[in-house]
Amino acid sequence: MRQLKNYRAADKTADASKYDGMSEGELMSELMKNVADAKENGSFSAEQLDEFMGFVSPNLDEKSRKKLAELINMIKR
Repeated sequence: MRQLKNYRAADKTADASKYDGMSEGELMSELMKNVADAKENGSFSAEQLDEFMGFVSPNLDEKSRKKLAELINMIKR
């Protein structure tokens, strides 16, 4: 989990603010666009998604865990 070890939420506040006020559909659209770009330029990593899932899922309730798993499976296709 080397990518998440030094993560600082405060460092990403400005980046995240551009998503404020977006609907779930708009967020999904933006996510899928970013995934397509990452797959195209070779920076996509299914392994990092699996690491993220393992890192985050213990902190989620069952409904959120299921939704995250579905989302990750959709991204991996």
